[in-house]
Amino acid sequence: MNEFDKEKQIQSLESLLQKPSKVAESKEFPKWEDIATRSIRYEYQVPTQNNVVSFFRKPIGLTVVGGASFALAASLFFVFFIRSVPDETTGGMASAAAPMEEQRLHFSPLDVSVSQVKGNVFVVPSGSETRVPLAETYKLTSGDLVQTESGSQVDLHFETGSWVRVTPQSQVAVDLIQKTNDGTLNQRFSVKQGKLFASVTKLSKDSDFVVQAGEHLTEVRGTVFSVAYDGKSETVAVREGSVALGDLVLNAKQQAVVKQGEQVPSSASAVTPKEEKELKAFYTQTLLAKESMLYKEHARLELVRLDNGTEYRGVILGQSETHLHFKGLDGDMEIPIQNILETEKIR
Repeated sequence: MNEFDKEKQIQSLESLLQKPSKVAESKEFPKWEDIATRSIRYEYQVPTQNNVVSFFRKPIGLTVVGGASFALAASLFFVFFIRSVPDETTGGMASAAAPMEEQRLHFSPLDVSVSQVKGNVFVVPSGSETRVPLAETYKLTSGDLVQTESGSQVDLHFETGSWVRVTPQSQVAVDLIQKTNDGTLNQRFSVKQGKLFASVTKLSKDSDFVVQAGEHLTEVRGTVFSVAYDGKSETVAVREGSVALGDLVLNAKQQAVVKQGEQVPSSASAVTPKEEKELKAFYTQTLLAKESMLYKEHARLELVRLDNGTEYRGVILGQSETHLHFKGLDGDMEIPIQNILETEKIR
């Protein structure tokens, strides 16, 4: 656009501004003569001189000081209000928060499958009074009761890698088998009569594996042990790891016998040769059963040997730049590649 066109456009806009709008033409405005004769409604007062410079006269000062005053008043009100609230109310608020915290946890059944059944083994399902033959396809749930007759036994395999064997002429109640979405495990059993062997994988801090026999609880963190109860006394024996029988801690190759109505002894005794032999046989059979399950699932079995002499038997699932993804007899694990001395195919 040249200068001539710009000037012409400006003149056109000026002519439009000089022309009254239709709204203005439709209204009647007072004449100057009428306005001039009107009295002044609000007289202008000249402010008096003041040599004091006040921070509160400025808008910013008013805003800052006003906001600070309001914040201070609100803080004082909150403090005195909290102090005036009774302890019962505070306790009620805390107790109300606890259920909200629990609601965030999701509980689900722990997968416990029947691995091997020998002879006549039965289960009384939770909520029932009728026992039915226990098949290998049965999935145990909390509240079930496992019964074995003479010359019979059953092995139970946990999704965590743990293993439990219920021996002949035994009754073992599955009190609770559950897990939460944060990985916590709750595993609780009661030996009503007879004996069980258990090989428990290492548990996290908040998880538990508890066996009750008679009047006492046997708490486990991860070990191979046995619990027997005949109605008169209970015997707890440990092959490896440690368990707590009341206040008494039993370590590898130790056992304790507690008679009904008596206190837990203050010290443990050595495992009897017969019990040690049974524990060793159970542990060996458990390893072979786990290997058989892995081989059936993956059609191969491998061994990983570390530079410190440790050996893991299982299946190599894959590998990253730093770790070997390995499924061992006690579950999945990550093995640092720099610590691996060699790998070997077993079958």
